[in-house]
Amino acid sequence: MADSFFTELKKRNVFKVGVAYLVLAWVLIQIADVIVPALSLPDWTITFLVVIGMFGFPFALFFAWAFEVTPEGIKKESDISAEESVSAHTGRKLDFIIIGLMAIALGYFIYESRFSSEAEQKAVVDSSSTEIESAQDVVKEPEGASIAVLPFVNMSSDPEQEYFSDGISEELLNVLAKIDGLSVAARTSSFFFKGQNLPIGEIAKTLGVKHILEGSVRKAGSKVRITAQLIRAEDGYHLWSNTYDRELDNIFAIQDEISAAIVKELRDRLMSETVVIQHAGTTNREAFDEYLKGRYFWNLRTLEDIYRAKVHFERATQLDAKYADAWLGLGETLVLLPTWEFDNDKAPEHYNQARQAVEKALAIQPTSGRGYAILGSIHNQRIEWHESIESYQLALKYEPKIATSWQWYGNLLGSIGKSEESIEALDNALRLDPYSRIVAANLAEALFLAGQYDAALERINNALVIAPNFSYGMSIQGFIYLALHDFDAARTSFSNYAEMSGLPKALLFKLIAGIEIFITDGMIPPLSDVVYESAIGDPYYASLELVLGGHYNKALDTIEQQSKSNLPIVSVYFIHSQLFQKAMGHMPRYHELVKRLTTIEVEK
Repeated sequence: MADSFFTELKKRNVFKVGVAYLVLAWVLIQIADVIVPALSLPDWTITFLVVIGMFGFPFALFFAWAFEVTPEGIKKESDISAEESVSAHTGRKLDFIIIGLMAIALGYFIYESRFSSEAEQKAVVDSSSTEIESAQDVVKEPEGASIAVLPFVNMSSDPEQEYFSDGISEELLNVLAKIDGLSVAARTSSFFFKGQNLPIGEIAKTLGVKHILEGSVRKAGSKVRITAQLIRAEDGYHLWSNTYDRELDNIFAIQDEISAAIVKELRDRLMSETVVIQHAGTTNREAFDEYLKGRYFWNLRTLEDIYRAKVHFERATQLDAKYADAWLGLGETLVLLPTWEFDNDKAPEHYNQARQAVEKALAIQPTSGRGYAILGSIHNQRIEWHESIESYQLALKYEPKIATSWQWYGNLLGSIGKSEESIEALDNALRLDPYSRIVAANLAEALFLAGQYDAALERINNALVIAPNFSYGMSIQGFIYLALHDFDAARTSFSNYAEMSGLPKALLFKLIAGIEIFITDGMIPPLSDVVYESAIGDPYYASLELVLGGHYNKALDTIEQQSKSNLPIVSVYFIHSQLFQKAMGHMPRYHELVKRLTTIEVEK
């Protein structure tokens, strides 16, 4: 009985219809997976197609059993005699259909698993540059496991999705940086190599790491594909690679899987056997997208982009009030604004909003080093030294591998006269982020404050090789040349600075001429108006320019006035410099200001 039923199923082509139906359904779903996001159709479209296919399958089998397609049309099986049946001919047609569909499915599978993956991996390093043009020293390779996360390539059809691929790379970097025993190159340094077609070994050697993580991101609608590969730098061997096709709602799960896979590969070199992966994420897809946009604009670091970042971080916090990283991003943005626009009227509001944002972040994530660094910066800009030092020390205790925390702490130490400690902290920051132009510039300033002018010049020259259009670096370079009494070189630096900043060259040249007269002839030129106008863009340098021009009392007047403003940090930035001490060390008023504004003992 069973054999005869099985034979009848074969005769009526039920098995072949079933196989053809399943293969055709699979091919159609793969096609829909590409077309649905491209046409911006609803997310449930593919699910609907799958459900329809599942319901249609038993009806297709029933049709094959109960009916037969004949030259005269569709007839019931029971109405067709054995002599009239064409089921054998239909079966041969079904064989060809199945073979054709299987060939299409096999071709798609080979393309998807081989050629598409290779194209995405090739795009990771496909660009224009062929060598590292940098005077930056190669970073000393740390002990134990070390890795750099290169910016993932945006494989989406929309170039405006660049923020998303950059953001995924940065998020992975941040997760890995929290793992004990794993040294991770900072974002600025890793992203320096974005779009550069360089050998992996050369990048790794420059960054001082043993491994490289690279990959690509393709976002379409609510779906994302992330391809990642871990490469051993010394021989280019691929230790691990994988491709993740997921809904955007599961983006943090993908980050955790990639991080866990890396930890597994590097476990024998990690200091701890137990690795806990933590992130302050969100389950809200829109909030995450707004956060990534905020990070993208924050990293561009123009005043306009900082305000754009603020808008996106605010939206992220509105969409998910428990999203700690979004509050941290908002705090980091707000704390930058006072020293970027130098608006005394707006500064108190920005400080208060930054404090509120970081307090909300710390309530969610009490051990956030980023959070305490923001608090440290708020106190520092208000010259609240004790509170600032305590905050920075907590930041470095909880997250010692964040370059920005070391950078800001180093700047504070310089402001209170701790030159050696300042240089050491900024050295730590530069080791963590060797291609950060702002860290290199701050280290050059610290060396300048300590009177190490040659070392300061070497450092800022290195920074300008990395970032030739870095106007802030050009101004520092110019002041170093003035301290070295190289006035022609100073004019060149300030000429370049004027072109980048928009300040009139004639104004800056008048300032340099006045300083040159004082240094070479001892005559005090009338510089007050020139100093005021040239320092509008950056009041940090007003007192320095006056001291260089011999206007010591006016310099002290400026310091006194700035110390009473809503942005008092500008008053003390150079007050402990060797240049100030040499010029005004004989003046009791100078020592009184130093004592009143900066005296404090740093807790060890």
